[in-house]
Amino acid sequence: METSRFRSSVFLFLPVLIFLASGWAYGDQVKIRTENGVIVVYNPREPAPRPGVPAGLSVKEDLSLRPGGKNEESTLLNPTDVDSDEAGNIYILDRKAVHIKVFDRQGKFVRAIGKKGQGPGEFQRPSDFQVTPKEEILVCDSTSRRVLLFKLDGDFLRELSAGKMWMFTQAKTDSRGDIVGSHTIMDMEARSALLRFNSNLEPLFTIASVPIARYPVFNPYFPLIHFEVTPEGNVLWGITTEYEFRIVNPDGRFIKRIIKDYEPEKLTQEDREKKAREIWGDQGPPSDIRVEWPKNYPAFQDFIMDDRGWLFVRPYTKRKEAKGSSYDVFDAEGRYVARVLLPARILLIKNGKLYTIEEDEEGLLSVKRYSLEWR
Repeated sequence: METSRFRSSVFLFLPVLIFLASGWAYGDQVKIRTENGVIVVYNPREPAPRPGVPAGLSVKEDLSLRPGGKNEESTLLNPTDVDSDEAGNIYILDRKAVHIKVFDRQGKFVRAIGKKGQGPGEFQRPSDFQVTPKEEILVCDSTSRRVLLFKLDGDFLRELSAGKMWMFTQAKTDSRGDIVGSHTIMDMEARSALLRFNSNLEPLFTIASVPIARYPVFNPYFPLIHFEVTPEGNVLWGITTEYEFRIVNPDGRFIKRIIKDYEPEKLTQEDREKKAREIWGDQGPPSDIRVEWPKNYPAFQDFIMDDRGWLFVRPYTKRKEAKGSSYDVFDAEGRYVARVLLPARILLIKNGKLYTIEEDEEGLLSVKRYSLEWR
């Protein structure tokens, strides 16, 4: 009788044991702790999605904008950056044409914004742009050291001076109008700095600063700062030499770390020789430069964040993919949920669409849009 009762209890409790075991297994892979008031997410080398959460991503091309328009305004000459608005209109920075081309969601050319020049609403060499949360267009013109803002219909609004900053790029605004951007400080020790500014481009505080060179020492794989602004206005940033991302809130308070275990790619002598030829050609580095090679490649190349707050990180790997780029995907909590192969380097993921710039066999660049489906 007692044996029968024991067996019944075990069978009744077995589903609970299975549930707890699965929870413990997941907990053993992704650890989330609070350390000194900061949430820290420790991720394993392999993806560890929650049970039942889709971890496979399929993409399907649904639009390709190719060179060959009726005139210079409508054809793509040298697309370098892409964004879209809530209606699905596509905005493309064409660096050779020195303006932004706008297409509707079906791919029909609508208008061009800006032109080459030094007057109001004109560019010298725009490096990047953003369709802001306030539905404006913010353009960084690194050569003239200006930030220009337009309405979505192309009307010029105003410009901000970045005159004291060299190579001010990748500026992004949050929902309250603050601007986040990076620039390079040139001195005997060159540094890359990431700052938050108010809406007039007046500095509020420095988020991060990292040394990139000290004459005459040069590291061909010097660390770079990449960042994104989250839907809540927080800034998520990382340094390419570390597989770690930090989040600060709009007031500058450090609130979260996302860390992933990884195996760094070794930098061999053959790798060094190839990189040196890419930079300096067959003649090698100048005599007044001392090259300091790291032991390993950087941890990652770059990342983007979608409008849900999911992070897509392009790790540094020497493994050649059949076609496309590998990405590590982290959910909005910072959990490593998937490794996916995508058609090319991602420029944007917004409103369920992924955008890339891809080169064909003739060397011509096209902007492509893909629909996404998690499985």
